[in-house]
Amino acid sequence: MNALVKQENNLNEVVKEDNKKIFFSLDLSKEENIDKLLASQDSANVLYVKDNVGLTINCIGVYITRREIEDQNEEGEVYTRRKHATLLFADDGSIYVTGSNSFYSSLDFICSLKGYPTEEHPVKIKFSETDAAEKGHKYLKAVIVKD
Repeated sequence: MNALVKQENNLNEVVKEDNKKIFFSLDLSKEENIDKLLASQDSANVLYVKDNVGLTINCIGVYITRREIEDQNEEGEVYTRRKHATLLFADDGSIYVTGSNSFYSSLDFICSLKGYPTEEHPVKIKFSETDAAEKGHKYLKAVIVKD
């Protein structure tokens, strides 16, 4: 059974039985937004954030899934970590996706201060990347762009 848990700061949260959480800021009372979300399930309609580093979009909605998975560190200790898949909906109809937790974290920080993007309150987001401590590795980031 799914249950709407929270609606706060333009963000809706649904907890599913499998302990997966879904967060979204699209107004799903509008048929066209449901169609956008359904279109995101066809990979032909979705672009990857990592292939569009440097691009700035006028984001009008997000759809984020978070699931907890068990992992094991080098000492063999089991721990739980969270994985995120983030969909961003642009005002031009484009949809962008990433599984990057660093991108999610930077976007979440922006949205916690500015509010989550909606059609009435779009947020300009630039896709960026930053060097990691490991040589040759980069992390994706969301950066807010001022008008």
